[in-house]
Amino acid sequence: MRLAPFPTTPDQTAKRLMRFWNRIVAALLLGWLSGCAQTPAQTVPGAHIRFYGINSMGQLSELSLVPGREEPGCHNMPLDLKVHRVAQIGFSECMVFAENDCPDEATLVMRWSGKHSRSDPNKNQPTTLITPGSLWLFEAGREVEVASWRCQVDS
Repeated sequence: MRLAPFPTTPDQTAKRLMRFWNRIVAALLLGWLSGCAQTPAQTVPGAHIRFYGINSMGQLSELSLVPGREEPGCHNMPLDLKVHRVAQIGFSECMVFAENDCPDEATLVMRWSGKHSRSDPNKNQPTTLITPGSLWLFEAGREVEVASWRCQVDS
């Protein structure tokens, strides 16, 4: 029994279809690579803001599923979350807000719960500017609903 000959050249329709898909794949690959090549406008290695909740037994837990916490600028919480404590490291200052998109009229007042500071006057009275540190509590109460935050690298 003889085998049927295998066609050595695909027909024109198959060639055109193959070129079309190659172009689609190349365009997608180029788009993906150009997106990866972009760098954030201004970042500080190790800079981040952390939010902590508290349970009925007084135990703190970090609210870790918060996107954008390493980047400066205004960021909305994925959900409005009740926050007990805020910590920020590496930014010159941060602010937290009760509404999305960081409106100035919705800025929340914080207070430093650690020792008084000789070098940071924000840590000696209620303030809206959170400077680096991990012991920032809300002036309004034990837990406050936070909708957005804004951090800056330089003041």
